[in-house]
Amino acid sequence: MSTKNWTKKNLTVVLLALILIVGGGLRLYGLGNNSFVADEFLDINSSMGYAKTGVWQSWDFNYGVPATENLNQARDERATIYKWQVAQVLKILPASEFSARLVSVLWGLISIVLIFLVARYFTKSSRVGLLAAFLFAVSVSAIIFDRRLRMYAMFLPVYLVFTTALYMLLEQKYQGKVKLFRKIWDAYGIHVLFVPIALMLGVAAYLTHQLALTGPIVLGVYIWIMAIVAWRRGDKKNKYSILGGLGVVGIVLLFVTGLWSKISHFFIFFDNHYSYLGYVFGDFAHPLLGVVCVVSGAWILIKNKETEKQGIWLATSLFAPLAMSIWLWHRNAGPQYIFFVQSFTFILAAVTISWLMSFLASKLSLYKKAPWGVLLLALLLLPNYGYFLEENNTYHETTSGGNPNYRKVFTYFKKQVQPGEVLITRNFRNFYWADAKVPVYDFGGELSERNFNMDDLRAIQAKHAHGWIIVSENDLDYIKGDTKDYIEQNLEHVSNSNIRGAIEAYRW
Repeated sequence: MSTKNWTKKNLTVVLLALILIVGGGLRLYGLGNNSFVADEFLDINSSMGYAKTGVWQSWDFNYGVPATENLNQARDERATIYKWQVAQVLKILPASEFSARLVSVLWGLISIVLIFLVARYFTKSSRVGLLAAFLFAVSVSAIIFDRRLRMYAMFLPVYLVFTTALYMLLEQKYQGKVKLFRKIWDAYGIHVLFVPIALMLGVAAYLTHQLALTGPIVLGVYIWIMAIVAWRRGDKKNKYSILGGLGVVGIVLLFVTGLWSKISHFFIFFDNHYSYLGYVFGDFAHPLLGVVCVVSGAWILIKNKETEKQGIWLATSLFAPLAMSIWLWHRNAGPQYIFFVQSFTFILAAVTISWLMSFLASKLSLYKKAPWGVLLLALLLLPNYGYFLEENNTYHETTSGGNPNYRKVFTYFKKQVQPGEVLITRNFRNFYWADAKVPVYDFGGELSERNFNMDDLRAIQAKHAHGWIIVSENDLDYIKGDTKDYIEQNLEHVSNSNIRGAIEAYRW
């Protein structure tokens, strides 16, 4: 290795290490500042349940025992490949927001490295890899999900490697010494060694989240695009046409065997969840700037014969799932459901930045600092740094934020609750009244067959002379309208500085 190459390689390692430090700092800083919200409660419950018992079941922090009521077994057993890691941390460290979210932070750092490696593989450029890694390191969505107790932080890198293996299965030329494998490559254009690798990674991705099924769909779309490209160039007999034909046969079999009826509930045709566009390009200072950079990056790769396939693959990997999320997915729109493909936005945007640097270097040879000016401007102007100046963000949330500070609310409740009093609330948040040993009436949620009503409230009040009702704005959908009015008009409204924002407490 020449001195120049050695220096360049070591500089790449140093820069990647610096990016990891920046990304790690952004993910670790104030990790436990904000209280758990939404499904984080479900994951801390089931992770602690497994840590304590070795069985996937919810843990009741209130009494310090496995939950015996309102156990959502299907939910507890979802994404166990991720929650198992959380359970191991909880065996070592005290249960807290910080310790429970550490696994997501770790996967965020792994993502930075993998995005660098994948970007370098597809573009043969360490510079593109470093740029993509940096854009991910400071990405708002990546920081948010890498600081949350949810499997999405793990799903993104596992899905990225899984889909890369699918591409390599089809496009990475076999250069080994096994004659049979070489014959298969020569005859069918399939790299046999990547078949088991892709299967294992696919299983790991699916166990993390069911959206891993998007990977084979992306592969199918890519195959058909490449078949069309081959036909237009006069190559009528090519592996893409054969594989595309097999794909059509597979689709027909879905209907003939009745398998489609079992999976059709995942899809709704021609829906209009255009909010996904904002989620994907919200990492950029302006969405249109992001669109221009991403589309330009795809075009730069595709128009170059040496990187045409890589460009088509990266563009398909981003835009096919995005189109599906807008028009086909039968689920409520949410940023968590599209986060797993956002690594491709950073890779394609990095291609644009790198191309501009190279272009200026070749056109403005007298101004050697011009490319570095482009780099500096891109790194300063492209990411959405404005998020870090917002009043409410992943590091700090005030009472004007959308998520209540459950930690403050229930800490106050634990101090004020009197012997004999009961609590009516969503019981899955019992992490915050741990060891209180207070009888709790759970009015359920989206899985409940009916909403909490006056009969339920009167039955509880008949048994208990005193109690509390604590509800957030998200809970109101599960309480009958007349019951809400009765609570507001007839129960004592608890006013305290610890109970602020989108949550209310009442006593009787």
